[in-house]
Amino acid sequence: MSTRKPATQEPTVSLIDHFTRALARSFALGVDEEGYTHHYYQPADAVVHNGRELDHYQPLNGRPLTHWQKYVAQKRGWESMGQLAHVGLRVDAQQKETQA
Repeated sequence: MSTRKPATQEPTVSLIDHFTRALARSFALGVDEEGYTHHYYQPADAVVHNGRELDHYQPLNGRPLTHWQKYVAQKRGWESMGQLAHVGLRVDAQQKETQA
């Protein structure tokens, strides 16, 4: 007679949770009207923008990414937003609200 231990229930990470975490690490915010592409890189909490080479690195220092989005909108304007920018902005705001 054998005895079996019940399988332990490990938390599963849904595909949406995995996608949300990956998205929050790095994504293209968009292209401004001067043709510069802005990328958010979460591990450094910074935005970089570039034309052909890395032209600018801007640490956010805990400020929501929406501050950078609004700043660029006022100074240069946005030509287009990245495909995942709206979701990424929301995830960034939620993460920074919980840390405050």
